Amino acid sequence: MVAEPAPAAAPQAATTPPHPSHGSGEADAASGLAHVAVASFLASRLVPAGGFAVALAGGAALARAGQRQGVRGGYGTSIAALAQTVAIMGPSRFGIPLTQALSAPLLGAMDARGRGVLAQSLACGLIRIAHLVAGYAFFVWIVLGGLGVYAEGYDVMWDWIPGVPEGIAGAVAFTAAVIVAWTAVATSIQVWIYRRALRHWPVAGEQDRAGRGRGAATGAFAPAAPAGTTGALAPVAPAGNWAALPALPGDRADDRPAARNTPRFDPRAVALAAALAFAGLLLSTAWPVLVAATVWLTGAWVLARGEREFLLGGLVLTVLLATGALLGGLLADVGLDLTLRRTARAALLVLVATWLRCAAGEEGLREVARRTLGRLRSVPAAPEAAAVLERLGSGRALPAAGRRLAGEVRHARRRPAPLAAAILRWIAAEQTRFRGRSSPAGRSLHAAPADVALVLLALAPVVALVATAL
Repeated sequence: MVAEPAPAAAPQAATTPPHPSHGSGEADAASGLAHVAVASFLASRLVPAGGFAVALAGGAALARAGQRQGVRGGYGTSIAALAQTVAIMGPSRFGIPLTQALSAPLLGAMDARGRGVLAQSLACGLIRIAHLVAGYAFFVWIVLGGLGVYAEGYDVMWDWIPGVPEGIAGAVAFTAAVIVAWTAVATSIQVWIYRRALRHWPVAGEQDRAGRGRGAATGAFAPAAPAGTTGALAPVAPAGNWAALPALPGDRADDRPAARNTPRFDPRAVALAAALAFAGLLLSTAWPVLVAATVWLTGAWVLARGEREFLLGGLVLTVLLATGALLGGLLADVGLDLTLRRTARAALLVLVATWLRCAAGEEGLREVARRTLGRLRSVPAAPEAAAVLERLGSGRALPAAGRRLAGEVRHARRRPAPLAAAILRWIAAEQTRFRGRSSPAGRSLHAAPADVALVLLALAPVVALVATAL
């Protein structure tokens, strides 16, 4: 492996990182990086396998945001990108790019401060372990029903191998080994990709946008590494100026498709109702709770008149998670009644999340996120996130951007250096191509009696639980 050059000429984070809302040039730079992250993260959630590799492009963009704007500005861009992906696709498979969204801004800020590979790897590894542990805990205790069920399934799967530890201790040890092994591999790739990308970032077009407020550059690539460096990425020159690429139809943030359906409910009521129903399902698997949640969800789904773009993906995830709960209960032999109740709850949890996306719609969820961030001005990174999210606009341009990313990755050799070069080429094109909305355009929302009824009826699972306890 070629040694990394010293980042002597690499642009460092300013002492006071610029706020994305201060000046159209800096805002365009931040929104362009967020757009890249959204396209990459959305693609990583859509592909059936290899989501980690696809999300590396978005992580590199957020690392650049952390390097340019500092920790607070970087996480503001990251939050905006995550909110945009949820608005477009809903919460399904949200965890695939989450680790990179949580770690990339910090790694970029650490790189700007001259922190080495070991420090960055340690920070990234700790974040990844925390995320994996939380994900396993949710699956074990919420979907399967506890460590006992998980251990029974583990014993059935690995009993044929002599010497494998058994029981809860064996299951926990095996899971911990898997988490540590994957963390070591993924962290090494992630840190290496980010550091290479940050040292060979196409700064010419980016500086021009920040200085003049538009995406016109005088050169294709101006690598951050010293001139003459020979490395896997140094310097990669495309067959033309990325900044000269025209904004394709749908590449502008304010190009919105005409809504096919007008949602019946206020998106704020939809989000609150979904949160209440989700919380009720987490509290218990009692049949009255499950029946109440099913009745409420059925009526809410019929009346919502929502969008259906990602309905199929939600249904597929429902089947997969319910199947996991069913098989876990059968393997652990916890009883048919308890197994069916846990399977039903797993399915209902995913269906509630799917209904949230369908009923609120992309524009509705984005508006809820924008208003929520606007009310959290005292929370670090919330103002920056609100400023970036206001400029992202609709997700109409993202399918084409995702296809361009898939094309770059597909034609690259399956080795770290060529993959990193392909990712950086795509980032350079997408960041420069994107044009953020020049001014925020909030959506007018008005709560109606039907919205109040929707929220109150979402309390049905909790009411059923209280009634059962009494």
